[in-house]
Amino acid sequence: MWAQFQIRQYLDMNGLDGVVDRWGKYLDRYGWEVDHDVLGCRDCWSDHGILDYCERSIYSPSHPLHICPDYSDCSCDS
Repeated sequence: MWAQFQIRQYLDMNGLDGVVDRWGKYLDRYGWEVDHDVLGCRDCWSDHGILDYCERSIYSPSHPLHICPDYSDCSCDS
């Protein structure tokens, strides 16, 4: 929980590239993907152009480093 808070704070200050540079080995250790291939993933699916992201995608509200996509409505609380 503490690590997730620290990474989230760093994300807000330095952006996604900064997080990957600084925290990449920890993200890999916990299985948190930041470069998930949504279009090539069998668990992410599209319903007439609307993507439903799997939990490995950073755009999924259940991902620990969730970011709302700019191009669609997000179902998260933030």
